[in-house]
Amino acid sequence: MNHATLSQRILDVQDQLTRTERRLATLLLEDPEAVALLSASEIAQKAGVSKATTARFFQRLGYPSFRTARSAARDAPAGGRTTDHKQRPSEKAAPPGLAEHLAADVQNLVRTIEQLRSDEVDGAVRMLARAEKLWVVGFGENYPLAHFARALLIRVKADIRMIPIGGFSIPEEFASITGADTMLAFGVGRRTRGLRSIMRSAVAAGAQVIYVTDQVGRSGPDVAGVTLRCRTRGAGVFASWVAPVSIVTHVCSALAVRIGGTAMERLQAIEQIHSEWGDLIQGDL
Repeated sequence: MNHATLSQRILDVQDQLTRTERRLATLLLEDPEAVALLSASEIAQKAGVSKATTARFFQRLGYPSFRTARSAARDAPAGGRTTDHKQRPSEKAAPPGLAEHLAADVQNLVRTIEQLRSDEVDGAVRMLARAEKLWVVGFGENYPLAHFARALLIRVKADIRMIPIGGFSIPEEFASITGADTMLAFGVGRRTRGLRSIMRSAVAAGAQVIYVTDQVGRSGPDVAGVTLRCRTRGAGVFASWVAPVSIVTHVCSALAVRIGGTAMERLQAIEQIHSEWGDLIQGDL
C-alpha cells in the first residue's frame, strides 16, 4: 500500500469510512490534486469537516501525516493535473468548449484506468465467462449503459437476462437466478434502493455480482464480489460516461477472447444471419 496512489488508498478503505470521512473521500476522489495544492485546513473547510477528522482520515489511508501525503502527491507524475486548481471547467461562468470537454473525458478515462486493479478486471471477466446465465441490471440513467452492455454480451453468450424489462414484474424475472449465474449491475450516478436489493438477493442466491459504479458509490461483499469504479466528472452540466462505456467495452471484448472458439463461432453465425436476411447495408447509403 506504500506505493498506492491517493485515489487507490481511498477506494481500498471506502466502505469502512465514517460519514464525515466520506465527505473528504468524495472531495479527493473528484480532485486528487487538492492534496498537493491546498493545506489541510483548506481541505477540511472545503469538505465541511474538522481538521482533526482530516488528520485521522489521512492516517487511515496509511500516511503518517498530511504532510507526508502532500509530499507524495507533489512527487507523483503530473499526468492530467490541472495547472490552476482554481480554474476548473465546471466552475467557469462560460460553458466549456470542445477542448475542455475532451480534456475532461480523457482525464476521466486515464484516472479510471489508473485506479482499476487488473486482478479485479480479470476476475470480472472470469465470472462472466463461467456463468450459465448472465443478468444485466440498470435502472434510470443506468438503463442505457446496461442495454449497451447486453447488446455486446448477447453477441458472445446466448443466455442474457435484462432487468428491468418493460411490462414484466422484476421478482418473477429474478426468480430463476441460480448460484451458477453472474450479474452485471450498474449504479453510476443516481442509485436506487431496488438496485441494492436485487444485488443483495443475487449474492444470497449464490450468484456472482459485478458492480460498475462511480468513485463515490458504496459497495461491499453483501452486494458485489467485484466492484469496478469509474471517474465520471463532467466538464459541463452533465456527468461523463466515457469511462463506464470504455470499461464495459473492454470487459466484453476480453470475455470474447476468454471464451474463445465458441464466442467467435457465435459472432460469425450472427453475421451470417444478418447477411441472409439482408439487414446490413454494404457501402455508403
